Amino acid sequence: MPIPIDVVYERSFSGTRRRIYQLLAEMGTSADAIWPFAAQPFMRSPGPLTVGRTEEWHSGVHAILDEAVPEERIVWRFENEGMDGTHGYYLSADGKKTKLSHRVVATLSDTEGRLFWRRLEDVHGRTLDALFAKLERVLKR
Repeated sequence: MPIPIDVVYERSFSGTRRRIYQLLAEMGTSADAIWPFAAQPFMRSPGPLTVGRTEEWHSGVHAILDEAVPEERIVWRFENEGMDGTHGYYLSADGKKTKLSHRVVATLSDTEGRLFWRRLEDVHGRTLDALFAKLERVLKR
């Protein structure tokens, strides 16, 4: 029986949507300033973000860019067996700050999907905590 998941992490930052979007778009490139774990690299295919073409790899995740709307969102479609859905970054105004949300919306298959998410879930939470902390430090520079 397929299992739906909807997991959201969010935090507000003292940076503009333009700057935060730029930093997110640069993850996995030579300009990456915010990915927190050198030993667990975030990699993506070279060049500008191109829907349907740009790929990413990290923490066992393989995904293809599904949507990129400057200053609003970057959404990736999972290419992993057993996981049908997306994960992405969403930017919105929060008073004088910018709210950054990371959301996973997917359906897990009985076996592969549940096992994949079980392995990924803890790493996912720690990675987002570290990514948000590093983003905050970079925005203060």
